[in-house]
Amino acid sequence: MQWLNSTGIAISLFFSFFILVKKNRKMTDYLLILINLLTISFFVLDIVARVQLTPLIFFFQSVAPLLLFPVYLIFALEAVQHKIVKTNQWIWFFVPSLVSTIFFTSDLFFSNHYSFEELQKLYEEPPTSYHIVYKGNQIVFLVSLGWLLTQLRKYSRQIKEQFSFIDPIRLNWLKQTTWGYFVTTLVILMIFITSNFQWIAFDIHTAYSLVSFCIVLLVFYASFHGIGQYTAVEVYGRAAADSVATTEPLVDEQPQKYKASSLTSEEQNDIFQNLVALFETQKKYLEPKVQLQEVADALHVSTHRLSQTINSITGKTFYDFVNGYRVKHLQKLLSEPSNKKFTILAMGLESGFNSKASLNRIFKDETGLSPKEYQQKCSANLTEP
Repeated sequence: MQWLNSTGIAISLFFSFFILVKKNRKMTDYLLILINLLTISFFVLDIVARVQLTPLIFFFQSVAPLLLFPVYLIFALEAVQHKIVKTNQWIWFFVPSLVSTIFFTSDLFFSNHYSFEELQKLYEEPPTSYHIVYKGNQIVFLVSLGWLLTQLRKYSRQIKEQFSFIDPIRLNWLKQTTWGYFVTTLVILMIFITSNFQWIAFDIHTAYSLVSFCIVLLVFYASFHGIGQYTAVEVYGRAAADSVATTEPLVDEQPQKYKASSLTSEEQNDIFQNLVALFETQKKYLEPKVQLQEVADALHVSTHRLSQTINSITGKTFYDFVNGYRVKHLQKLLSEPSNKKFTILAMGLESGFNSKASLNRIFKDETGLSPKEYQQKCSANLTEP
């Protein structure tokens, strides 16, 4: 399986170079480079270990994967504006790796002096202490990745509360990569457990080949999307991005989020009536990047009160509320026979959508039909006797 390791090295080198020549690099770019460098080290060490296994090679091959996961966690949290690098919180992610490193150092270089044959046996049939360290780290990774998925879910919900256009900052690719790491770690853990109990025949080299294959796919996917990622700062500016805090409770847990609010139902109705009037007279939804803050300023209310009002009365986020108006506007344009001379994209952009992909997705979610299907349906209804 040397070709797999070579492929992984080539892919990681390519992306690392591509990121280095990129303009306006961000912290996430440097973390992505570090992820690729750790991946390269994993593949190189696997190649070397197959040729000649030494205590030093064994040590680095055991430690390198343990560093990859905390770096990925930090990368993901930076991508969702957590700003964890500016604090000391990131250190805690490396505690399991540090403990494991101390264990490997003690056993391989101080407590024991393994011969080549003993080291080979240790590599292929690790003792219980090694299994505890390996599997303990995998369990920690699974818990950490599960926690990260909840953070991504919070971020996804909160950007919908603040912005009407979120395509560049949706980070669905990051969710999928995290799920990929989670499933891969879980599968590898189960494989090693079943192999240890001799339920299946699985040698260590085959296991490393499987890990290599999964890592190649995940790093390629994360690097490919991570290079072109945008942050809320780049799309909406620093002030708007700072309003997105991943540490707040999930918005769909409304009783917990708004339990301290003094906003009465009458006040909510007043705010909502003013909101509807603003949208129907000034058509704020036609502004492609209209934000909750802008609408709140126009209504002279706080963003918290406006968000609570929209959630409580409509059960929707600001994003869904605004795009609901855009869909209705586009429906009206599509139903007019005189507008057939215009493309659907042109009418979509006029309705406040930013791209063909977003207007198609949102329109179908709202109506169950694509814009083209809706236009054809309207034409068919007009021609019926």
